[in-house]
Amino acid sequence: MSAQCGAGTTYNLDAEPEILTWLAGRRIDAIAFNDHMSGTVDASSRAPQLAQMVARAGVTRESFLAVVERTKRRADEVPASIERLAAAANASGVPLLSHDDASPEQRRWFRALGCRLAEFPTTVATAEDAASHGDDVVLGAPTIVRGGSHTGWIDATEMIGRGLCSVLASDYYYPAPLLAAFALARRAVLPFGQAWALVSQTPAHAVELNDRGQIAPGRRADLIIVDASAVGQPRVVATIVAGRLVHLAQADIIVTAR
Repeated sequence: MSAQCGAGTTYNLDAEPEILTWLAGRRIDAIAFNDHMSGTVDASSRAPQLAQMVARAGVTRESFLAVVERTKRRADEVPASIERLAAAANASGVPLLSHDDASPEQRRWFRALGCRLAEFPTTVATAEDAASHGDDVVLGAPTIVRGGSHTGWIDATEMIGRGLCSVLASDYYYPAPLLAAFALARRAVLPFGQAWALVSQTPAHAVELNDRGQIAPGRRADLIIVDASAVGQPRVVATIVAGRLVHLAQADIIVTAR
């Protein structure tokens, strides 16, 4: 069993003992330090955003604001909690990601804790700092497909062209990595082999899954067969996991794995 610390984890201080137990039991493959609380505090002062968050939470407005206020009061405890979790993760060999780094200073703080993946840095300067120190920079494949960020943050296509992105993540749209790799090649941003590495080889290497990510002897033989005959609409027609056929969309495709 594996788990990943996700949205809001940095402020979920009560969960720290359980996460430390999971780390000790080798139940976690990666930890992403993700602070969505600061954005929640900012949005809670704006009526439309507050109404949307309250509706998603399924509680009353008063209850929601009470939780926000209670969580804000413990903000000073968050850095030390992150440091303890990072130390435990490093001791267990678990890769660390920091989410939405807003400045080079914040990236440097996380790097000092052994966190070498910058997931969705929000500024170009932060991405530049990460890349210049050999950190992996993770951006969203949907921004390639959409032609820009839906939040108005840095443009992934531009960052890739400047060598400031090493990993494309599916983020909120799971088909995006496949579509993005073909789009980057079609738009002459990268040759297809380099574009595909952003969704296969470099992500695997970044989180130390060294038995996959490439087609090579001794690797797991995780493969997909893609029909790219329709421009802009690549389609997975077969999937092989560890050499075993697990998905076949077209009966006339014969796959032999050895």
